[in-house]
Amino acid sequence: MVSISASAELEIARPIEEVWAYVSDVRHQDAWVDGMSESELVGDGEVRRGSEIRGVYTYGGGSAPVTMTVTEFRAPRLLAFEASEGPFPFRGALELDRRGSSATYVRNTMTAGSDHVFTTLMFRLLPFVVRPMMAKQLRKELGQLKAILEGGE
Repeated sequence: MVSISASAELEIARPIEEVWAYVSDVRHQDAWVDGMSESELVGDGEVRRGSEIRGVYTYGGGSAPVTMTVTEFRAPRLLAFEASEGPFPFRGALELDRRGSSATYVRNTMTAGSDHVFTTLMFRLLPFVVRPMMAKQLRKELGQLKAILEGGE
């Protein structure tokens, strides 16, 4: 399988504890991660390493169930996950860093795997096109997160 990675970062004018509380509640990803809906934590309890998150991901004109496993959980700094079921293989991580007492630096990283011969060709032949497109999408999602958290929604 061929994969490609991209990342984006920005600063949110909210304390790290507020940003962490929002992003670590998996139900909120539907509001800021494009394509995600019906996100829920599988089982009882709080998110931790090994937790499963289920939802629906709309991608390429269709929707498919997706299950992600939390691979790293270090409050309030790191939430990493990988798809164990879904329309395409991926790994992602949200890294948070305190900026003074009232701001948080957020970095969103995604590694997507090929899901089709066409995708494999795109990743191999046109990474200079695909990577910036992925980074643009990650920036857009972080912008949505910023608007929610700074807008007080």
